[in-house]
Amino acid sequence: MAHAAVLKALPETYLIVILAAAFAAGLVLGLRFPFRRRSGRRGPDPRQSPEYILGMYAMLAGDVETAIEKLSHVVEISTEPVEVYLALGNLYRQRGQIDRAIRVHQSLLARGGLSDQERVLALNALGSDYRTGGFLDRSLKTFREVLALHPKDGYALGQLLKLAEDLGEWEEAYQHAVLLQKVQRQKNPRALSYLLAQKAQQMAEAGSTFRAAWLLRRAIRLLPENVLAYMFLVRLYLRADKPRRARRVLDRALREMPYKSYMLLDLLKEVCLKMEDPAAYLEELNRLAREHHQKRALLQYLQECLDLRREDQLPGIVRDLVRHFGRSRLVQRTLWDLLRRDLLDDALAGEVAAALGGSELMTDAYTCMYCGYKTLEVLHRCPNCKEWSSFADGEG
Repeated sequence: MAHAAVLKALPETYLIVILAAAFAAGLVLGLRFPFRRRSGRRGPDPRQSPEYILGMYAMLAGDVETAIEKLSHVVEISTEPVEVYLALGNLYRQRGQIDRAIRVHQSLLARGGLSDQERVLALNALGSDYRTGGFLDRSLKTFREVLALHPKDGYALGQLLKLAEDLGEWEEAYQHAVLLQKVQRQKNPRALSYLLAQKAQQMAEAGSTFRAAWLLRRAIRLLPENVLAYMFLVRLYLRADKPRRARRVLDRALREMPYKSYMLLDLLKEVCLKMEDPAAYLEELNRLAREHHQKRALLQYLQECLDLRREDQLPGIVRDLVRHFGRSRLVQRTLWDLLRRDLLDDALAGEVAAALGGSELMTDAYTCMYCGYKTLEVLHRCPNCKEWSSFADGEG
C-alpha cells in the first residue's frame, strides 16, 4: 500500500508541501539573519510583508480565498518571490480557475534568471494545470521538458505515468513506472504486473499473441494474485482454440484466489462448455460455494440446479445461503423468489421466512480494500485510489 501511494501524489499536495517547507525555512532564516537584497533591486523584501506571511499561513491552513487575496497583493508589490507565483497558480487551480493558474505559471516561466530548480518547479506546476484542465498533449509536452532538465524528477515521471494510463498508452506507462521505481529506489511488483497485463492485452489485440502470452505469464510471476493477467491469458487461449490450456490457467487462478471467483465464473462456464464438460463447471461451482463460502458461486450453483431441475440440491444450498449470507440483498431477493414460486417444501419455507424476517438488509457492494470505495459493478481498478484489483465482494 505504501508503494501504491507513491504513484498517487496530488499536484497540489506535492507543491504545497515544498512551498510550506521553503516558507518555514525562510521565515526562520529571515529572523536570524538580515536580508541582503540582490544588486539592482530596490525597496523592502516582500517576504517580510504582512501579506506574504498571512497569505502563506492561510494557504497552509486551507483558506484558499484569503491566501489568494494576500498573495495577489504581494505580486502587485514585487515580482521577485518565485514561490508566491507557484503558490498563487496552484491555488487558482485548486479553486478550478485553470486559465488563471496557467497564466500565472506561464508568466513565471517567461521571466529571466530562473534557476534550473525553479524552472522545474514552474514547469511541473504548469503541467499539472494543463492536466487538470484536460489539455493532455500540452501536459505531456511540459512534463517532458522537465525530464529534459532533470531526467530523474520523480514528480514529472509520476505525472507522465498517470497521463500514459489515461491515454491507454500501456507501453509508455510501463516504462515510466520502471524508471520511477528506480529513481525512488522502491520496488512495486504489483503496479508493474498490472501494467504488464494491460500492455500484453494491447499487444494481443494488435495480433501479437505469442508475445502477449509471454508477457502475461511474466506478469503472473511478478504477482501471482494478478487476476487480470489470468483473465487475459484465459481469453487468449480460448481465441487460439486451446481450451485445455485455458482451463489449467483458470484452475490455478481459482486456487490462488478463490475470493476473486466472482470475476471468473463466466470464464469458467465458457471454458467448460468449450471443453464439452458442463459437469466440471457444476463441480467447481459447488466446490467454491461449499469449501470457500463464495456467495456468488453459491447463487450461480443454485441457478444452475434450478435450470437442470435438480430440486434435491436446493435444501442444502438454501440453508448455506441463509446461514452465511442472510443479510445480503441479492440473497434475500433470490430466496423470496423461491418462496413466491413455491419451490421449497413447507418446513424449509418456514425456516427461510423466519430467518429473512429477522435479518438486516445490506447491499451487495464490492468494496475497495485500500480506500473503502463501494460499487455495485465489477471493476478491475478502483476509480478513487487507482489501485488494481482491489475490490472484495462484501455485504456492506
